Amino acid sequence: MISTPTLTRRQFVKAGGALVVSASLPSLSSRGSVEAAGSTLDATKLASWIEIHDDGRLLVRTGKIETGTGMSAFYAQVVAEELRVRPEVISLVLGHTDETPDGGFSAGFLTGANNLRKVAAYTYQALLDLAAGALNAPKDALAVTDGVVSGGGRRISYAGLVRGQRLELTIPIGGSLPALDPGQPTGLSGLTGLQVSGTPPTREIPQYSVIGESFPVPTVAERVRGDTEWVGDVRLPGMLHARMVRPSAVGATLVRAGSVDRARFPNAEVVTKGNLVAVVSPDEWEAVAAARAVAASTTWSDWSGLPGHDEVTATLRAQPWGAPSHERGDAAKVSAALSAAAKTVEASYEQPFTRHAPMGAYVAVADVRRDGSATVHTASAQSQGLRVQIAHALGVDVEKVVVRWHQGPAQYGRTTWGGDGAEGDAAILSQLVGSPVRVQWTIQEDLAWSTVSPAWVADVKGALDTEGRLSAVHSDWYAPHENDARLLGALLAGAPSVTPLATNRVSTVWAYEKIPVLERAFAMPSLGADATSAGLRGNIMRTPWQRQQNFATEALINEAAAAAGADPIQYRIDHTTNPRLIELLRATAKEAGWDPRPSPRPGARRTGGGLLAGRGVAVMIRSDAPWVAIAEVTVAPDTGEVRVTRFTVGLDCGKVMNPRQLRLTVQGGIVQGLGEALTEEVTFDRQKVTSTDWTRYRIPTMGSTPDIRMVITSYDDRGINSAGEAPNALPPPAVAAAIFDATGVPPRRIPLTAAYVKKLLSA
Repeated sequence: MISTPTLTRRQFVKAGGALVVSASLPSLSSRGSVEAAGSTLDATKLASWIEIHDDGRLLVRTGKIETGTGMSAFYAQVVAEELRVRPEVISLVLGHTDETPDGGFSAGFLTGANNLRKVAAYTYQALLDLAAGALNAPKDALAVTDGVVSGGGRRISYAGLVRGQRLELTIPIGGSLPALDPGQPTGLSGLTGLQVSGTPPTREIPQYSVIGESFPVPTVAERVRGDTEWVGDVRLPGMLHARMVRPSAVGATLVRAGSVDRARFPNAEVVTKGNLVAVVSPDEWEAVAAARAVAASTTWSDWSGLPGHDEVTATLRAQPWGAPSHERGDAAKVSAALSAAAKTVEASYEQPFTRHAPMGAYVAVADVRRDGSATVHTASAQSQGLRVQIAHALGVDVEKVVVRWHQGPAQYGRTTWGGDGAEGDAAILSQLVGSPVRVQWTIQEDLAWSTVSPAWVADVKGALDTEGRLSAVHSDWYAPHENDARLLGALLAGAPSVTPLATNRVSTVWAYEKIPVLERAFAMPSLGADATSAGLRGNIMRTPWQRQQNFATEALINEAAAAAGADPIQYRIDHTTNPRLIELLRATAKEAGWDPRPSPRPGARRTGGGLLAGRGVAVMIRSDAPWVAIAEVTVAPDTGEVRVTRFTVGLDCGKVMNPRQLRLTVQGGIVQGLGEALTEEVTFDRQKVTSTDWTRYRIPTMGSTPDIRMVITSYDDRGINSAGEAPNALPPPAVAAAIFDATGVPPRRIPLTAAYVKKLLSA
């Protein structure tokens, strides 16, 4: 259905004319649920998507935000493509709930820019209607270049069309804003936010003139110039600075809060609610020093509800697992193939907890006023979701909360539901003290208290036939769930918070159509957490579920290829019918200079001095885009040290939208994945997290970054597929395969630290 928006002329103006493209926001109930989305129009509550001004500039608004993967460049490109203008004339407003019409999580082009694409397409049709009248020419005879419409031997710009007029175009919408789920009073729903309805005519890929260019991310120049207003820069009149005093253990409760020495800290005050303890002061450094002193004299209960990081796998194994939370595949075919197998390959794979570990301190500012209204300044990736969570924690209607988005330290997934930062602390403290409050976490605090990507263990079995081909694969994956979105401040204060969505799912896209597969996922609650203690709250990280499961799957494929005496790339080609994957495997192998042979390599050894060289391959399919990775490493058997010397990645994402930004996104994802592959691990004892600085939670450095080479194809006839996720999932299985190739010993656990590899080779 092509839904026709309504174009109206509100008033005649002598100057400052504009076409304002708006959406009618549905009203929200006191619980945050959406009432009759898109069914009513209220001109007093319109938030505009696009404003075309008579100076030729465009203002574009979206509730999505920029997480660091260049999405804001895509937003401008998508609008420019549909309106036939240059991206340079577009300015963006992102994330503010009081200034933007939609919301939902930010996930690049496929979901994040879809609304803007439709709105721009609707707007283009309305502009053609206006131009047809102004030029006295048929609409279908008009042509547009760089915002200038031609037809009937005459020309008029968009600016000329709107000059002297106040035009309003109302866009139909559906979907829902993130809200409290009526079926689960403390759960969240509406992750994707409001959606533009209808199917307006959009440009076909071969017609693109802007998409396909390397248009820069608008925020980069601002950062270089020093113009960016980071969330840490926000200052409000009468604002107090706060530093948190955290429990001695992640599940400990407050016995007695320490007091402030007035002689040393005359303006500081201790604020408590439940287990939430903070020191506030008009002076930031007074708050810092006073909080340290108060922490030293604060008493907490004893708590030891964690198993210790060395016991994670045993703890997962000991769970009374019930039915799988998600299952996919043909159980009968897989069971029959395993029973008839000439040989089986079986292995267990595992990974500890990991962190998002942003390199900057997390900051939030909240201003909760006497009438219950609140404004929260944040770097969250989901403004509308955070808005609902803050309203719930404060006990106010959603309409009373405004979230203002600012740039902040990058993270990929941690705030998809809106929370997991200092926002809960700031809002609750502001409500208690009656003044705006700025909360800044320390890096140590973040590494100790933010959510984690859960540990997991997987049991995988493959059936080999008499020719060494895989005839079936069965995998069972066990992990704490990845959807504990509770605000830490609300949790510690005993304020209302959302209920974790305790599910896991099979997220792998099976790349090997010739192999029947049965995949099962089992979920447990967050480790050490309950209704009153934080524990280790599981939360999604870039490429959720699939990156963990892909490690186990690809590791098994490499071990099966070795058992069959086959080249790992050819072995994959022999088990798939996907022409795009086969083409990409061959192209990436050529770029890497791959020498076809089985793994392990001739001369592989597990002892002795010197460096051993190895190479390994892994693949993934995510959002219709096949990926191939080839890692080259050196291994020192006597020390266990592993160094990745070169990493070649191949990608077929269909039409490439922004070549330069795609390459940067892939490079960043590979570096992130190398950290997970080689060094990153959350360590903890029975009470608390112990990996609370960069010497104990190690992320990649520039010096450890290898030469990254890319094979990126672009095809107009393959659509636009996802490319922002998946690169971080490729290094772990590819690097593990390269170590296997060099030493003859298959690593089955990440991270591949020197201590682990040395122990593995010595076993």
